[in-house]
Amino acid sequence: MRKNGKISTVQLSLIIMTAVGLKNHVTILPHLLPAAKRDGWITVLISFFLIVGWCVLLYFIHKATAHENVFKWVEMNIGKLPGKVLAISLSMLFVILAAVSLKEMVVWTKVSYLPVTPPFIEIILFTGLCFFLANTNIQTIAIVNTFVLTAVIAFGLFVAFTNIQFKDYTLLRPVLEHGWKPVFSGIIYPLSGLIELMALLFMQQKVHGPLKYKVFFFNALILTLLILGPLIGSITEFGPKEAARQKYPAFEQWGLVTLGRFIEHLDFLSIYQWLTGAFIRVSFLLFLSIEVLSIKKKQNKTILLIIFSLVLIISNLYRISDIDLYFIIKTFIMPGTFYYFLAVSILLSLFVFFKNRRKRRTKSDVQQKGKASIQTD
Repeated sequence: MRKNGKISTVQLSLIIMTAVGLKNHVTILPHLLPAAKRDGWITVLISFFLIVGWCVLLYFIHKATAHENVFKWVEMNIGKLPGKVLAISLSMLFVILAAVSLKEMVVWTKVSYLPVTPPFIEIILFTGLCFFLANTNIQTIAIVNTFVLTAVIAFGLFVAFTNIQFKDYTLLRPVLEHGWKPVFSGIIYPLSGLIELMALLFMQQKVHGPLKYKVFFFNALILTLLILGPLIGSITEFGPKEAARQKYPAFEQWGLVTLGRFIEHLDFLSIYQWLTGAFIRVSFLLFLSIEVLSIKKKQNKTILLIIFSLVLIISNLYRISDIDLYFIIKTFIMPGTFYYFLAVSILLSLFVFFKNRRKRRTKSDVQQKGKASIQTD
């Protein structure tokens, strides 16, 4: 690996696969299934085509910003105030998303396998690990992610193929039993996960070479499959009604896994999947919260990262019921994430458009002056 602090597009895509994939694979389903029910897979496919179209906008921004830090580009070409406002607001959003992901992990841990362990021990230890990884560099995050993701993918394929014996694909029919209303009522949830692809744009200065459109497309495809897999699995294994009642449908599928007659209770493997996914997601979000601010001094980065980590710890020590957490994520976090990233992408595209227009106008003026001087001579 080169020693210039940059990674390849494949490594960045693998980080996105783990960090955003955790949300798509786990967090979205408890909200999507009650809203869209058995037609949730149609909702996900529609979301995919919408995001693929939106990725054209990201590619347009990427090409125009010349492979440099987006927020530095805004400061240099539009103004310091817009650049700082965008960077600070995004940094705050990443900290909020990290806090929510940490809270979900702690709640699931307490419910599933550590009911007696005090939550503050888990919160402090886990946040400390995430802090140390986020305080390194993107190359270290890429190496750690590649190492842990291999087992995550292997376990995911294992549960998918092992449970084929329990799947009844006729439960996916009748299609559009209640019309299009359920399909569109749940569309905000997969869109909320897929739109986090915008992290590719915020990391473009850390990648070797330009990001081609196919990078955005294939990342969108992979993240869509990470929603479709457990979604269809839950419906075909438990039925749409039972799947909609489950708190963690992806986790419940592990309860069916058996190897022959004598080997069962393999759901402990899902603990590894969830913990490593949360570890990479929280660490990457913390790293992004610092990266978008374009802080140069390492000492200042570390101090701010400590402050953000303390925010994560303090916010997670506040007790909140599972019902309230579910309501907050459903009502505020997911729609807010989607609309904010959409607004930022539109705003950046407008900045790029007006900058390009100004360039063309300046070039045209120069050419006209040149012609006028030639005629005078």
